[in-house]
Amino acid sequence: MTARRAGTRAHAPGLGWCAREHAFRVLAPLADRAWLIERRHPEDAASERVTPMTAVAHPHGHAFELTQPAPHTYYRYRIAQQGEIFDIADPRSQAVARQFAPGHPTWSVAQTSVFLWQGDLRPAIAVHEAIILEVHVRDFTVDKSSGVLHRGTYLGLAESAPGAPGGLNALRDLGVDCVELLPVTAFPLLEPAPKDGGHINPTGRNHWGYMPSFFFAPTERYSLRGADPQPGAWIGVDEDGTFHDPGDELREMIRILHRDGMAVVLDLVFNHVSIHDENPLLKLDPGTWFWRENGQLRSHSGCGNDVDTRDPAMAALVVDAAVHWMRAYHVDGLRLDLAAILDDATLQALRAATRAEYPRAILISEPWSMAGYRPADLARMGHTVWNDRFRNGIKGQNPQTKRGFIFGEGQGGASRQDVGALLAGWPRSLGGLFDDASLSLNYLESHDDLTLGDFVRLALGEVHEGQKVRRDAVVAIHDRALRVHKLAAAALLLSRGAVMLAQGQEWGRAKVQDLNAPGHHTVPGCLDANSYNRDDATNHLDWRERRVNADLVDHYRRLIALRRAWLIPAQLAGQPMRPLWGSAPWAVGYQINTPRGPLAVLLNGMSSESAWFDVPGGPWWLLVGADDGHVVPTVTGVSVEVKPTAAVVLYASGGHVG
Repeated sequence: MTARRAGTRAHAPGLGWCAREHAFRVLAPLADRAWLIERRHPEDAASERVTPMTAVAHPHGHAFELTQPAPHTYYRYRIAQQGEIFDIADPRSQAVARQFAPGHPTWSVAQTSVFLWQGDLRPAIAVHEAIILEVHVRDFTVDKSSGVLHRGTYLGLAESAPGAPGGLNALRDLGVDCVELLPVTAFPLLEPAPKDGGHINPTGRNHWGYMPSFFFAPTERYSLRGADPQPGAWIGVDEDGTFHDPGDELREMIRILHRDGMAVVLDLVFNHVSIHDENPLLKLDPGTWFWRENGQLRSHSGCGNDVDTRDPAMAALVVDAAVHWMRAYHVDGLRLDLAAILDDATLQALRAATRAEYPRAILISEPWSMAGYRPADLARMGHTVWNDRFRNGIKGQNPQTKRGFIFGEGQGGASRQDVGALLAGWPRSLGGLFDDASLSLNYLESHDDLTLGDFVRLALGEVHEGQKVRRDAVVAIHDRALRVHKLAAAALLLSRGAVMLAQGQEWGRAKVQDLNAPGHHTVPGCLDANSYNRDDATNHLDWRERRVNADLVDHYRRLIALRRAWLIPAQLAGQPMRPLWGSAPWAVGYQINTPRGPLAVLLNGMSSESAWFDVPGGPWWLLVGADDGHVVPTVTGVSVEVKPTAAVVLYASGGHVG
């Protein structure tokens, strides 16, 4: 334990299956012997070939290797370790073949995909220029209302069928230019059913991918052959042993999105491994790859086996996996789940390695875990950080007791000045979270917790906690709720920093738990505050609801266009946002000079009181919120009345405002 950083990654022999060298290598510090097991089909025992591997020294510990010029397609390792002999898949598998059955039999795949990228070019979008949409591959198109042919798949997400509201058409229509995918690394397809029946995932199917098994391999769950697997089937494996790599479908999806000018960011879970299979890393762990406290595996991830990247072998695996996705899949960036668990040296090495692979690589990190909260540390290392302070200040933390600015309140004691700091991206000395606003990822909704739509429904008393409702009865947004949503959209999309929307946020999506699928977080038929792993209508997007709230969708669309045309160029030029304080307690705004001319953004969070703002310069013209703003000329500029729960944007037709 005293030489955790001994050895370097430079010139270290490759681990896993190394096609160019015709070699297999596995790091197994506690093993006495190892064998390579190969088959032409996972169930073809007659073709099995078992070959002893040779023990070799490796910079990261004791390893075994074997040169095999013509390997069979499917392989595993047999390890003799501490009096036990067991078979495992390769921890560094770049593709896996698995049976859709309890126990998840897994074989690694020794097959080189030759994907034709057809001159693929990354769109070269910096994170603070991007308008990001968080997307789950299956949820986005699996409902028939999406109108795509290949529903719930990689190819379905990139599909642009005529008249289809979902898929690529939805991304184009909204105007986003970056898609952040929930995890697509290989994860167990099934998990043990709970004995008591009370479970967040009653179907027994893993769905969101936050239980990673293989950091280098894509999941087959979103491939054409994995969309609806039959019990006992080997997904992607033909009877003759031909393997259909789901990674090629993921690559094709990325290629199409790039062609459309959209960047792709992958959510990678490096902080723990799955608890629902015999993970090879856990089987091989010499006692240093995973955190231990008092002899027990630590659980700051909530999953009971936090990785310890202070160990050079685990650090190398994490950094190599990050580079692999950048190189082999042409992704534009990564989002690190619970990044606070990883040590600083690894976080810095990961950023350096991904930037060396692609200089404009986007790197986004989640700043918390059960171990603590580290936004400033991550920002100092150059990571763009999920800004939960923005989420809480604008929306709130609890719809009953801690509501934020859009409800005319200050959750947790937040002041109007705090809200101004959030909008303008002020440095920490002035109340902000980061000194560099480009490192702040502002958002109001993500895959976790209540949707923004459900938060508003509960906060306004349209639905009560624990109340059973029909989804079609709550989806339509009217009156004050619509005003709250429009104000929230303006606060987010007109803020300084990077911005992220969640899928369905633009129509105030509701998540109502399926009556036939009970779980322990909410009562069946109620709004679902934690829909993790629910492969049912709770999570699946119903694109008919988008038409119901077309006015709100159009509001998001116009704000996104405004942000791209006016604010992003101004922010890139370093133009400051000068605060404007309204007459009401929760009325805030700012002025900024843009290449198109001066812009004034005025937000009134008060629920029943208009706010007046004095805006110097001009002449000013209403750009957004014509029905909510009343402009009165003054000697020095204009005085603008902003109605309750409203956003108004003005532009000046003559020159800069000093």
